[in-house]
Amino acid sequence: MKKSGKTPTLDLHGFKTDDVFDAVESFLRKNENQKQVRIMPGKGTGKVKAKVEEYLRLAGYPWSPERMDNGRTNDGVMVVYME
Repeated sequence: MKKSGKTPTLDLHGFKTDDVFDAVESFLRKNENQKQVRIMPGKGTGKVKAKVEEYLRLAGYPWSPERMDNGRTNDGVMVVYME
């Protein structure tokens, strides 16, 4: 995965859907000066990822699935563009 060592990452594995909005909001505020951040909702049932997508849409943050070094997309990691 590209730049995972330098890019701030929020790992949401194990989070309940009710806790997603607060966790994402706090993480984005903490990293508001970054160019981009990563959010890992995981692949699971898709409920956590759906909540992250809803938050990002409502807050106006563009994002895309992470692209790995081999060119494939990693649907379990979202790259959020802060600028």
